[in-house]
Amino acid sequence: MNRLSEKFVAGGFSSALVLLCGVGAVSYLSIERLTAEKRWVIHTYQVIEGLDRIRIGISNAESAQSSYILTQKAVHRETYQGEKQEVYKAIAAIRQLSSDNPDQQRRLDTFEPLIAQKFALLEQSIKLFSQKSLDKPTQMAITDGGIEISQQLQTISQAMENEEKSLLQQRTAVTDARLSQIIAVVSLGYGLSVVLLIIVYSLLQKQIRINKALSEEAICLEQQAAKAELANILESVTDAFIALDHNWCFTYVNQRAGQILDRRPEDLIGKNIREELPEVVEHKFYHAYYQAVAEQRVIQMEEYYPPWERWFENRIYPSQEGLSIFFQDITRRKLVEIALEENERRYRSLVIATSQAVWIADTNGMSKDFSSWADLTGQSDTEVNGRGWFNAIHPEDRKLTELLWTQAIATKSLYETEHRVRVADGSYRFFAARAVPVLNANEDIQEWVGTHTDISERKLAEAALQQANEELENKVQQRTAELQRLNEELKRSNQELEQFAYVASHDLQEPLRAVTGYSQLLGQEYQDRLDESAQEYFAYIVDGAKRMQQLIQDLLAYSRVGTRGQEFAPVDCNAALSLALSNLHITIAESKAIITHDPLPKLIADKTQMVQLFQNLIGNAIKFRRQETPQIHIGAVRRGGGAGEQRGEFITHSLTTQQRQSVQVGEPAHAAGSSAWAKRPATANSTPDSVWLFWVQDNGIGIKSQYLERIFEVFRRLHTRREFTGTGIGLAICKKIVERHGGRIWAESEPGVGTTFYLTLNEN
Repeated sequence: MNRLSEKFVAGGFSSALVLLCGVGAVSYLSIERLTAEKRWVIHTYQVIEGLDRIRIGISNAESAQSSYILTQKAVHRETYQGEKQEVYKAIAAIRQLSSDNPDQQRRLDTFEPLIAQKFALLEQSIKLFSQKSLDKPTQMAITDGGIEISQQLQTISQAMENEEKSLLQQRTAVTDARLSQIIAVVSLGYGLSVVLLIIVYSLLQKQIRINKALSEEAICLEQQAAKAELANILESVTDAFIALDHNWCFTYVNQRAGQILDRRPEDLIGKNIREELPEVVEHKFYHAYYQAVAEQRVIQMEEYYPPWERWFENRIYPSQEGLSIFFQDITRRKLVEIALEENERRYRSLVIATSQAVWIADTNGMSKDFSSWADLTGQSDTEVNGRGWFNAIHPEDRKLTELLWTQAIATKSLYETEHRVRVADGSYRFFAARAVPVLNANEDIQEWVGTHTDISERKLAEAALQQANEELENKVQQRTAELQRLNEELKRSNQELEQFAYVASHDLQEPLRAVTGYSQLLGQEYQDRLDESAQEYFAYIVDGAKRMQQLIQDLLAYSRVGTRGQEFAPVDCNAALSLALSNLHITIAESKAIITHDPLPKLIADKTQMVQLFQNLIGNAIKFRRQETPQIHIGAVRRGGGAGEQRGEFITHSLTTQQRQSVQVGEPAHAAGSSAWAKRPATANSTPDSVWLFWVQDNGIGIKSQYLERIFEVFRRLHTRREFTGTGIGLAICKKIVERHGGRIWAESEPGVGTTFYLTLNEN
């Protein structure tokens, strides 16, 4: 992104935020004033309703009084008392509501005594009736008085109601004018904000695509550099090296291997080892290749190869790509070892005839017969006498030798050690010393018989081999550190992009929440006062705000997958699935979806993200359904390793319609057979039987094959919003969750038949 684009994005984003904040502030102040006007309107309605309650209460009280006189039932008298109380409550409420209106208060001062007179006449008739002294003239006088009072009450009530209706008309006009003003301001501000946000979002998307392309290019260059560096290392080591893929074809052969195999390395690349070297099939190390792949462990072995009359040492390393094999010609070393073994056997049978030093010591470990030792070291009999033979041992090894020899004598056990001995020419050579106690019938030591075997050649070979291994290990460690540094830089860059997306989404939440909340409040309270055009425009505002809010929330959820996840802990996938189904219970009930699942495993994972993963995949299957009842099945199987399957691969399948029906009645999906088998690679760095394959299968509308990779991209939609709602980020969140758990996700689908989503998750 150039400087101009950066300035435009920053300016546009800031302008959108300022505009949204301004719209929110203006809306808030306008709605506060509108709310105050609304309270006065409600206030007027309450006064009118109070007058109606008074009229109704007096009428009900008269009816209850008449019913009591006619039926003499106590329930009517109780009804009369209840209505009387309600009338007085209504008068008190009206007096409080109209406390700001002196005219209404004066009317109430006249109105309330008339009410009291009215109830006094009614109670007088009830009292006279109860005393059996209510005659007809008295009753008619009471009735005439009540009618006269009712007319006065009606006149006053009508005057009060007219006053409130006049006030209601004035306040309603003010409220409508205020509402029109708010709608105009919100519409204009929101429209400009949406335009700016769309432009800023387009530029951000462009930069994300550029960064993604640069990241992929950087990864490709790193891989190429790593391969080149590895090739340099492999060419510089003294060991021969070959690499084989899963089809036993050569993928790399260094020059040393070409020399041993007597072939040009470039002629072997891509060819099968069995075809190019058929003679190796009969030998042990070829079968060790299969063993290493089957058991996924490193195998080190030595074997004699008759066609070349050589000994070879093999170190076999299995990997996801196949096999890496280091081997070297150890014929010289093996011949030395064989010679040493033959000499040792000869020493055991003919001790005296050996060319190595053989000596005999007495019970106390003093020299007894050291003739061959004297020949080896050049010491005289006087110098060897007693423990003088220690003087021929190298000074640095002498203390340990004397300690081990003393311990062997004290414990009557075998004496063994390796030390340097000064030979007759004055040089020091490595010898393996070994002495056996000769015991009598009483288990007492009679003498010691010992040998000194020259192992200098073997020590030199071991030192050279150790040095070569250390050099190779140092080079590998250096390259590993370099790759780790590059990976950390790339990871840090991705984290910065995710943090920016999170901050941008979070800052947009507050002003948009104000616009959405107050817009919904307006829609709820003034729906009946808007004409058709205003209702349509208002619907556009609310719908746009909701879609923008959903878009920001989804973007925030997407950015939080990698930055706000919980620590991994043991999670029962059955419980996670139950929580997801509980969250979707309304959607499931409305769609009448049939959801089944196999027993699911327990994993080390983020429980919240596992619930979100199941919820997104099941909700997606319900949303993109056909006219028929949605049928969804969730299954899981441990990483395969049986006959016919290669290590590191999964066997996945899609079910036919008949097999789906068997799943609905409870049969596990993996037991229903298969119609289309496809191999999918297992998760990297996983161990055998530590990876689970999950699938979510539906009978929905399906997806065309050319779109199966695009559906996991952010904001990638295959349908319009009129066809299906949503922001197009749900599957992108699923992918990010699975990748955070070290797995991968993909889909298989057939339009008009259904879709199956597969994902792999590590058990530990």
